[in-house]
Amino acid sequence: MASQLKYKNVPIDDHEDSSTTEVEESLMGDEKQMYGEEFRQKYATKSKRVTCLSIINQARWFLDAVLLLVIVGLLARDQSQKAIPKTSENEVGGDFTGVGPHFSTQVTTFQINQTFAPYNTSEFFREEVLTAWNELMPHGIGFQWVNDTHRYHDLPHPIVWPNKTVFTTSMTHQLHCLFAVVETYSGLKSNTALPEDHHWHMIHCFDYMRQAIMCSADMALEGLETTFPDHNGGSDGWDSKHVCKDYGQVINYLESVRAYDDQQIY
Repeated sequence: MASQLKYKNVPIDDHEDSSTTEVEESLMGDEKQMYGEEFRQKYATKSKRVTCLSIINQARWFLDAVLLLVIVGLLARDQSQKAIPKTSENEVGGDFTGVGPHFSTQVTTFQINQTFAPYNTSEFFREEVLTAWNELMPHGIGFQWVNDTHRYHDLPHPIVWPNKTVFTTSMTHQLHCLFAVVETYSGLKSNTALPEDHHWHMIHCFDYMRQAIMCSADMALEGLETTFPDHNGGSDGWDSKHVCKDYGQVINYLESVRAYDDQQIY
């Protein structure tokens, strides 16, 4: 008996899709893996970029700080150089020609000292008094040898001096004049012989010292006297404070440019 074949209708959408699903899932898994790897690479690249930018920013701030310190240092040096002039040509009591250097200042209290003008005028001519006056002067007594005159301006005519261009200094000239005044007064008062030129010398010194005092115009305030015999209520000037050049610096400089080695005020 021949076998009978049976057929039945199968719905058009009724088919086996298990293999298709596996393929799709496999493809999707590969795609996710691919996108995941790409994401990780992009993230790593971005992370590296952020790290580099952070390092660059930090380095920039460091460089900015270093440059700022350099600028501040240069400005400070520039201001310091401007604050301390090399010459004294624009200073009160300075040398207008540009030869003399700047000297630092110090506060000095004026105090009574009769070493240089003893109350007993006959004592003025004692050796120790004359030595004290001489020691106020630098070696060379202020005569300066200036051998590069082309560098300066408004120089006075040089003093007559063999083989050197020499000028004297106002400070030592003033001390010399003051010494001559005290010498003349002490000699007249104590009947001691005086140099023959004392009259014209005094007239010269009176005028010279007048102008020197007016030029420096020391504005220090002075108070009540403590040493006047009659205590008249005026001022003797002692114990007042004055802004003065550092005298040690002045002496050292004058000795460094001296034209010769004498140290004698008269």
